Amino acid sequence: MSSTTRNGPSPVRTDRPRPAALRVLRRLVAADGPVTIGTITGLLGGHPNTVRAQLAHLVAQGFATETTVTGGGRGRPALAFVPTLSGRQVVLEEPDRDDHSALVEAVAEHLASAQDPVASALALGRSWGRRIAPAGDRTLVGTLGAQGFTPEVSADGIALRTCPLLASALRHPEVVCAMHQGLIDALSADPLELVPFAAPGRCLVRPAPADPA
Repeated sequence: MSSTTRNGPSPVRTDRPRPAALRVLRRLVAADGPVTIGTITGLLGGHPNTVRAQLAHLVAQGFATETTVTGGGRGRPALAFVPTLSGRQVVLEEPDRDDHSALVEAVAEHLASAQDPVASALALGRSWGRRIAPAGDRTLVGTLGAQGFTPEVSADGIALRTCPLLASALRHPEVVCAMHQGLIDALSADPLELVPFAAPGRCLVRPAPADPA
């Protein structure tokens, strides 16, 4: 497979990519050569459009460059991405969250064996939210974005395009999604409900239905 880089060298950057884009950048750095959108989507899950948006952010910020790759067959070359020097430096400087993910998985397993797993997970999520809520005057969307959810305001609520705990959520959805519901409860003054996996590649935060009279 051969590749042709489109973008020239990027200057060394001093800022940092957003959390969801950093996950994508780690995959680029770990790969041995250019990586396509389809490959990254397969590794991280979610929707290709979400991955495409994170890659566009990395390119715009100078952490990655676009390239084309050919597999030796017919057809147009595929679009792929490689990290820049700045991107590699960011990954080296930012601590990996594998240990964090392992801790979350252990917590999820422990909660799943509790007498009331959902209630315990809700309480943990609310405690999480209370600890991050005082950080300035961030909006709910801004806070969820800072936690790695990639929120987008839509006509039916707030679409969460990525999940920072996706692997654990797929294994223990009732526990991890309840933790996220508790987080939202603590962050919002209005009653909201989280609809897990409401559509392909997204969860949804929307107004909670009124209690029946």
